[in-house]
Amino acid sequence: MRRRSRLCALAVLLAASVGAAPAIAGVADSTASAAAGSTASARPDSVGADTLALRLLPVQTLGNAGGERAILAEPSGIAVDAFGRIYVTDASQHRLVRFDARGTLLGEAGALGSGPGDLRRPAAVAAVGSLGVAVLDRENLRIVLYDLFGRLVGVLTDLAALEDELGRVDPVALAADRGGALYVADADRDRVLVLDFSGRYVRSLGGFGAGAGSFRGLAGVATGPEGGLVTTERTGARVQRLDAAGSPLRSWPLPVRTGRGRLAVAVDDSSRIAVADEVSGRLWLFDLTGRLLGARADLVSPRALTFAPDGSLLVAEGTAGRVRRFALEPAGTATPPGR
Repeated sequence: MRRRSRLCALAVLLAASVGAAPAIAGVADSTASAAAGSTASARPDSVGADTLALRLLPVQTLGNAGGERAILAEPSGIAVDAFGRIYVTDASQHRLVRFDARGTLLGEAGALGSGPGDLRRPAAVAAVGSLGVAVLDRENLRIVLYDLFGRLVGVLTDLAALEDELGRVDPVALAADRGGALYVADADRDRVLVLDFSGRYVRSLGGFGAGAGSFRGLAGVATGPEGGLVTTERTGARVQRLDAAGSPLRSWPLPVRTGRGRLAVAVDDSSRIAVADEVSGRLWLFDLTGRLLGARADLVSPRALTFAPDGSLLVAEGTAGRVRRFALEPAGTATPPGR
């Protein structure tokens, strides 16, 4: 009862701190109204990285960077709060690890298990308002809430309990909007589950299909600064932009293969969209119309992405046991020594 009371109190504080979710613009760009579900013409594998507008330059590495003990073994989710603090889920060590913006280890939480405070191969993590982070405890089929100091608040959503109503759920990605609502990518039924700030199920978006607003091989979900959604599909091999109601705004192709593996996605405050393919190790940066802005092809099993408040991009590389930060620099900028 005490833990439930803490959850309820936090939900009230979240609602007060973030207010209502921002209104969704019906048309986010000049072509969207005529191109709902349309595909951008240029494929991201048809343009050389040296001809693009932006370069992604590595400026920081966290985790497996030497020393007596690797801090991270298998980073699988990453989030950043408003203060620049970094939260990383480590799937093989079943824990949540916290760093400050400079990369200094602040602490860790969790252990293998299914009881209170335990995790079992945690995946995505998302900042929820300004008061906590939500962790997708994947094999325990639940979303667990921690405060910004890494202290357990409690179980926000029991996904297993929703299966009587929704059928089997296979959660592969998690995102949160500025209003505190949560979005879970369900790979089993190719849908996005929408939860309110208290963790209560609200509705489902999408479903299996090749049409606009449907998904085939749903592999990632992110929220935009105006409240819309961006999704990635492995079988469908595309990115889709949707409004918060699930209506399609635009789509464009991705050069990915069918099969398993995450297609991590993140959106910055300028609505630039980053996508990484865990299988090929490739990373693409698009504008909101699908135009390719930047790319890299040297990542090692990228499983999660997030943008930091300073505009840099953080990438969790699973089998490399590290998180790398990339600065987004205009093409033609001189590369500083050591990068």
